[in-house]
Amino acid sequence: MRRTLQAIYHPRNQYILHLDLEAPPRERIDLAMYVKGDAMFSQVGNVRVIAKGNLVTYKGPTMVACTLHAVAILRKEGLEWDWFINLSASDYPLMTQDDILHVFSSLPRNLNFIEHFQLSGWKVISRAKPIVLDPGLYLSKKFDLTMTTERRELPTTFKLYTGSAWIMLTKSFLEYCIWGWDNLPRNLLMYYVNFISSPEGYFQTVICNSNDFRGTAVSHDLHYIAWDYPPKQHPLILSMKDFNKMVKSGAPFARKFPKDDKVLDKIDRELLHRSEGQFTPGAWCDGSSEGGADPCLSRSEESVFEPGSGAERLRGLIKKVLSWDYRNGSCSSLAYDQTKRDWYIPKSRG
Repeated sequence: MRRTLQAIYHPRNQYILHLDLEAPPRERIDLAMYVKGDAMFSQVGNVRVIAKGNLVTYKGPTMVACTLHAVAILRKEGLEWDWFINLSASDYPLMTQDDILHVFSSLPRNLNFIEHFQLSGWKVISRAKPIVLDPGLYLSKKFDLTMTTERRELPTTFKLYTGSAWIMLTKSFLEYCIWGWDNLPRNLLMYYVNFISSPEGYFQTVICNSNDFRGTAVSHDLHYIAWDYPPKQHPLILSMKDFNKMVKSGAPFARKFPKDDKVLDKIDRELLHRSEGQFTPGAWCDGSSEGGADPCLSRSEESVFEPGSGAERLRGLIKKVLSWDYRNGSCSSLAYDQTKRDWYIPKSRG
């Protein structure tokens, strides 16, 4: 987690770190002491460690609960932010924060990057109809999901959607999920408590059934992820042979990486220009790298960016995912005019 944090760190961002409740106490203490003892984190004050971790059950609703927990912390502390990105310790950036911040600074703040498509086929039978219980919600030890013998009918008051568990969602949409002024997010949260793989469906179903937010959904998770064909339950582990494909994807993040794999060293060296144990350099770094020192130990202007080749790759991806050809078939029927920076209804191509 430390390496990923150093690689994605920028003073303008806010970071909330969560360790599973079953993580060794020593690991939790070490992480808290690392954050507390880092001069940059202490000076900027934008890295927080959740003191009491939550149990996270694979395929269970506890991952959704953790996301909403982090959003609630951001809201409680009155912090300024535009988008919320969830990452795991096995994720890693493919470009600098200057690249990412530069590109997204020119985009409307109402775009929600969330892969989504309507639930169909075998997923209806294996995910929507079974009723499961997540012991992580009420037990202090981790157990697998418990499957009941009962089956349930498909909902008729809303449509089910699914997609990637990795998201980049707006502050306004997540506030809607927290407050739920029309009760849709709360109803769906209660429904997804007993749903298999709820992290891959809850936010998708909320946004695609909301009249206010449906038009803001962009069906991409901003990750490069490699899968078997046909896809298995887990993605492939990325390695050196995947490097060129990762770069060409234009995605700002990739997963899943083994800890301290050689491909991470190559990403640090060729894409992030980051030295071991140091922050990814950017325009905010005002120090000297002489003698191997970390130039980011001295901080400069945080709102100035020095985009590199990563920004061009990301700009190409954004252009693609905002195009009508890409968005057609998603839960939004709108296209985005990148010149006018506004949504419009495309004319029929019939």
